Amino acid sequence: MTKELAATLVILSMIALGVPMLIRTFIWNRFLKLMKQEKDEEALKILNSTYYKVMFGDYNRKWNLMRFYISRDNTSVVREMTTNLLYDNLSKDQAYQIFSNAYFYFLSQHDAEMTARILDRLEPVLEEDSREQYHMLYRVMIEKKSDDIERVQQLIEEKEKEKQSYSKSSQLGMLQYLLGMQYSYIGDKKEAEKWLKKAKTNVKGSPLEKEIKKVLH
Repeated sequence: MTKELAATLVILSMIALGVPMLIRTFIWNRFLKLMKQEKDEEALKILNSTYYKVMFGDYNRKWNLMRFYISRDNTSVVREMTTNLLYDNLSKDQAYQIFSNAYFYFLSQHDAEMTARILDRLEPVLEEDSREQYHMLYRVMIEKKSDDIERVQQLIEEKEKEKQSYSKSSQLGMLQYLLGMQYSYIGDKKEAEKWLKKAKTNVKGSPLEKEIKKVLH
C-alpha cells in the first residue's frame, strides 16, 4: 500500500466517522431549539422519525420521548409509555435511567399503583443503599408512614458531614423533606415546618420545591 493510498483511506475513515456525528449533532440541536420554542408537534416529529431512530437508536428515542412527556406533565402518555417499557428487554443501566425518572415522576403524582410497579422493576438494578432510599420514599410519600424518622435523621447527619458537591444540596433537601413530612404525619407541626423550610431552600428550582410550598401553605 502506497503512502498516498494509506492517507486517502485515513481521510475516508475520518469522514465516515465524522459525518454521522455531524448529522446527530444537527438533529439534536434542532430538537432542542424546537423544545425551547415550545413547538411540541415539530419536536415530536423529530423523535418519532425513522432517521432519528436510525441515528440514535430505539432506546434513545424512547428515553427522550419519556423525558419530553414528563417535561410537559402529560401523565396519561407517561403512564402508557412506562407500562409498555416495563416489559422491554433493557440493560441494567437503561432500566435504572428510565425507571428511576418515571419513579420520581409518579411519586410526585402520588400514584401508588405506578410507583409500586416501577419499584418492583427497579429492584434488580438498584444498589443496596439506593434500594433502601427508594423504599423509604415509597413508605413516606405513598403510604404516609412515619417509621423512618430516626433513620432519616441519621442520613441527614451523615450527608451534612460530606464534602460539598453538585448533588449534596438536592440530596440533603430530599432527606429533610422526608423528615418534615413524617413529622407532619404524627402531628408535630413545629418540627415539620422546620425541616420543610430547610428542604425548600436546598431544592430551590426543582419540582420538589413546588410540592413543599403546597404543604407549607
